[in-house]
Amino acid sequence: MMRPSQSIAPKRFAATLMFAWCSLLVLASTNAAEPPQLRLAAANVPIPPGEAFQVTVEVFEVLGNEKLQLQDRHLLLFKGGKAYDFGLTEPRDVTLIDPVNSQVILLSRVDHVKATITHQEIVTAAARFRLFATNEGLETRLGIDAETTKEANQDNRYSIEFGDYHYSVTTAEPSMAAQPHRFAEFTDWVARVNLVRKLGTPPFARINLGNTIAADGLIPQTVTLTLKSQTRSRIFVSSYKFKPGLSKESQQRLDEVAGMLTLYRDVPLAAFPR
Repeated sequence: MMRPSQSIAPKRFAATLMFAWCSLLVLASTNAAEPPQLRLAAANVPIPPGEAFQVTVEVFEVLGNEKLQLQDRHLLLFKGGKAYDFGLTEPRDVTLIDPVNSQVILLSRVDHVKATITHQEIVTAAARFRLFATNEGLETRLGIDAETTKEANQDNRYSIEFGDYHYSVTTAEPSMAAQPHRFAEFTDWVARVNLVRKLGTPPFARINLGNTIAADGLIPQTVTLTLKSQTRSRIFVSSYKFKPGLSKESQQRLDEVAGMLTLYRDVPLAAFPR
């Protein structure tokens, strides 16, 4: 589920993140209210029967010679209001984003185990993180108050930045009306799950970016993430290829997940392979 670019943080920023995550332990007993912008999309809207689609995601690092080095590949399947994230590189874990049942299920092919994260755990972690950032005056540093902008003289191109991170996105018209909303919902859930798992960057800027694009009725085509540090910058480019409907192979993957959910052993999140 996690992209490689999300796991690489400049040292200055990584230290801030570590302090923030440690502080969440202190706030664990705090009743953090859930503001409206933290509420994930409710799955109480009927799903059109023909809304299934798939997205192939490839993540590359741009090397010094401008060659692209493949970092990660994922296949995302959307059906029945749920999203399935299949890692196509080792360890090929599967993540089931299930707004219908207000949960996310992580599945490890290697260890044959599964872990469940509830909707409440996800929004509580985000609320506590926001509370910490507010108390410490880190809203800007952690991207909480970052806003998406349309790039000047560039149709359908968006950007957002915070701290040492800069996102630039090219977009496209969807082939299905459901694609913008469903994909933005997926991005929202995944970003927050990474926060619960203490992986990657704070989710708020990325969520703002995804929601803005979806509100304009568009889908991402490429996402360029530039990571700046005191010594150098690293650039990652993710490509997104949307396709309406599900192939026979994709449907077989969904059938496989049904078996994994039945056979895999439940473990607490802390015991799930990282």
